[in-house]
Amino acid sequence: MRLLAMVSVFLSLTTVCGADVKGTVISRGPKVDLKKTLREAGTTVLLVMQDTSAMEQQFLSTLEKQLSPNSSVALNVVRVKGVDAPAAQQFSIQTTPTAVVFDRFGREVGRSSQPEEIAAAVRKGQLMGRIAWIDEDNPKAPEVYGAPAESLRRGLPGIIKTMSLRPEAVQMMNLISRIHFTDGFLKRREHEMIAAYVSAINKCRF
Repeated sequence: MRLLAMVSVFLSLTTVCGADVKGTVISRGPKVDLKKTLREAGTTVLLVMQDTSAMEQQFLSTLEKQLSPNSSVALNVVRVKGVDAPAAQQFSIQTTPTAVVFDRFGREVGRSSQPEEIAAAVRKGQLMGRIAWIDEDNPKAPEVYGAPAESLRRGLPGIIKTMSLRPEAVQMMNLISRIHFTDGFLKRREHEMIAAYVSAINKCRF
């Protein structure tokens, strides 16, 4: 009954586009090489489902209709006889059907058996930047960004994170920020007024 309710909810969601995405079976139990299955410069949905369940087949069909048909989304299917299958254990699957969503770099951005949560994770994956960077929860982040882990939990602007592969660039930005956000010949609010005025002239939202 729970699965039927989930399918019903999925059917009620707004379809992104009329065309379907077809799931590709990449395993029937054995472990998979995740790197070889990822959508290049896109988002990958890995659906682990019972091989013989008609209800879970309906869930797959509904999922195919809901995902965006463009080349930035891939739907890979792992068909198993139970959660003790090597592929299911590889991805720590507790129940089927479960979708695990990965971004372009193979990082998990969500997992769920709830259709609306799968769709939300796909949207999150599609918003992932194309440039590889060091996220705030990376063990290297405090050293790279020159800030304690506690303060990094509040989040960093993407424009700063794009520089994370060049720590010297981050250090330069930190120095400029300290100059900009402190009083000197001009007060901080005057710095901000000038920066806002120049941004407006350049039609820059930032």
